[in-house]
Amino acid sequence: MTNKELMEQSEKLATAWESLKVSIDNLSMAMTVTKYDSDWCDYFFKSQQSSNLESNLLNIASVMLEVSNDICPEDYCPKD
Repeated sequence: MTNKELMEQSEKLATAWESLKVSIDNLSMAMTVTKYDSDWCDYFFKSQQSSNLESNLLNIASVMLEVSNDICPEDYCPKD
């Protein structure tokens, strides 16, 4: 893999990391709010925000797997 290709993969991971930070912050906030406001849980799940968070996390996992496979395809990576 060339340096340019590795840089492109790095940029994908950086974008995924930013999305992951947002998801972590969202979960942190949700945990804090639910300690003090039980009605917020109903809102969170009924408003589809939980679905958005799930979708975001699945997208991050997909990007990370794609980058991993691009950098080291399964056929060429050493097995433990």
